[in-house]
Amino acid sequence: MFDGKASTRWLTLTLLSASVLAGCALASRGALAGQLYALIALCIVQFALAAWLACDPRFDAITLRQVFVFIAIVGLVGLLSQPLLEDDHFRYLWDGYITATTGQPYAHAPAHYFDDNTVPPAMRDVLNGINNPEIPTVYGPALQILFAVGYWIAPAALWPLKVFLLLATLLMAALLHAAGVKPRWLMLLALHPLVIKESVITAHPDLLIGVTLLAAVLIWQRGRFACGAVLACVAAAMKLSALAVLPLFFVAHHGRLSPRAVMAAALTLLVLYAPFLAGLGSAESRGLAAFGGQWTFNPLLFKAAAAVLDDKAARVLCLTLFAVSWLALFGLWVQHLRQLHSPVFTTRPDTLPLPPVVALSTALLLLSPVVNPWYWLWLLPLALLDVSMVTWVAASVSLLAYAHVATQVMAQSAITTYAVPLWATAVQGLVITAALLYQYRRNATV
Repeated sequence: MFDGKASTRWLTLTLLSASVLAGCALASRGALAGQLYALIALCIVQFALAAWLACDPRFDAITLRQVFVFIAIVGLVGLLSQPLLEDDHFRYLWDGYITATTGQPYAHAPAHYFDDNTVPPAMRDVLNGINNPEIPTVYGPALQILFAVGYWIAPAALWPLKVFLLLATLLMAALLHAAGVKPRWLMLLALHPLVIKESVITAHPDLLIGVTLLAAVLIWQRGRFACGAVLACVAAAMKLSALAVLPLFFVAHHGRLSPRAVMAAALTLLVLYAPFLAGLGSAESRGLAAFGGQWTFNPLLFKAAAAVLDDKAARVLCLTLFAVSWLALFGLWVQHLRQLHSPVFTTRPDTLPLPPVVALSTALLLLSPVVNPWYWLWLLPLALLDVSMVTWVAASVSLLAYAHVATQVMAQSAITTYAVPLWATAVQGLVITAALLYQYRRNATV
């Protein structure tokens, strides 16, 4: 039924979001300080709109069609913007070029091509913009295929990837709605500043991982374990971090291993990696080694560990803590499934406890040495389905990681620094801790 007041409110949300995004598009072509101020304005406006949406019950009348229109409008306006405070897109464009023309994105680091006169001028500009060009790519084969398709559509242009992400966002909304999430809460996800900044503006492909894992969970819930495992493998073939949750999809509803799911996963990984096997080797290994053993950015619990231990010991400790967390969460989930399928209980598939993808991935990010804000896009769709307030809070405060740009702007330095100020880490830690305590107390009283 048409609700004029709800439509007026929806229109206000849409126009304000599109306007601030248009402002970001203008600022993205300017100086670093202007980009930072645009990000601050985006966060203020979008968080204010999100609070309004969450608190005003009249938004319950929003329809799925209005959510789709909002996503489309914001996505199309986002095509006008250059990436804000980021340069990772140069790597996406370069990987697409190398994959499309050689089929082997893992064979050489970008620096290998600095003296290659066959590189087209447009791609030469892309090459010159890549950060850490001496380190080979770490993006998985599923993303390499996507980057190559983008290159075939429009070489050296980011808009094809943004269109893919727009379509993925629409699919995400459709999947969540089919799972019973109200359009009002889909709207809350679509206007979240993390989604708009990291996906719509900057074109980080991590939302694709989130949508893929969402589909995997929903299919697993319906008893199609092999299909769920295949989708989880696709997510792992985008970024290896998703391997941490892949074994969850090998478990059937009765809490025991599904051989078909294991075989389907093995075959999927083989098919996805097969075209690139010849190029895998020392170069690709160096990229993964640099990422896993050297890089540090915006760490949370890892930063506390590194304050009292050396870097290597802190990494070992956090890896051990994650392994313990993984075993505990996995064991509790399997035990719960087996109890629900005992003769004493009966349950429907749609009421089964979801695979603890959100809990495991949240633990991984809290313990990781590298916590880029866009990594939380893996979890936001599922956190809406799994009602994880902690993940939503962590994703929201993760934008404080850009405080490192504020330090650079205030120092009026042209030297890029990736050191997040201690106060920004402290605020993230305190807010996430408060959310954990609140959710624990709430669960304890239910």
